[in-house]
Amino acid sequence: MPEQYLIGRAAAEAGLTAKTLRYYETMGLLPPPDRTESGYRVYSPAEVRRLGFIVKAKRLGLTLREIKEILGIRDGGRVPCIHVQHLLQRKAREVERQIAALTALRVELRRLARRCGHEIRQGGQAAVCPHVESLPAVSPRPRPPERV
Repeated sequence: MPEQYLIGRAAAEAGLTAKTLRYYETMGLLPPPDRTESGYRVYSPAEVRRLGFIVKAKRLGLTLREIKEILGIRDGGRVPCIHVQHLLQRKAREVERQIAALTALRVELRRLARRCGHEIRQGGQAAVCPHVESLPAVSPRPRPPERV
């Protein structure tokens, strides 16, 4: 009889909780598992490897929807490497944008902190903090038109 894993062991092998594993099943990332006569879920080594793939793909920033697309390509008998390459390139560009935004934020935070230090030495008396208050107001997001 081939090796089988009950849900707790399958989840542990993949670095998940049993609750997360069940969630992945409901999302369609795993096929419905076989069950023992007493109703316990059992998983094959291939399904545990699939769970490992899901965990690693999530670690790379792929969404469950993207992971499901990749698995769907593989389940359809095709190799998903080109699709994965495009997803990873897009993720890399997103990370680069986030790094640029965070770098700009760090520069602004440091600039404001220096100004605050100067204000403290001058003994300023603002309503709260003149440097934060001097930042431009954020315009509210436009509301969608109301339906009649």
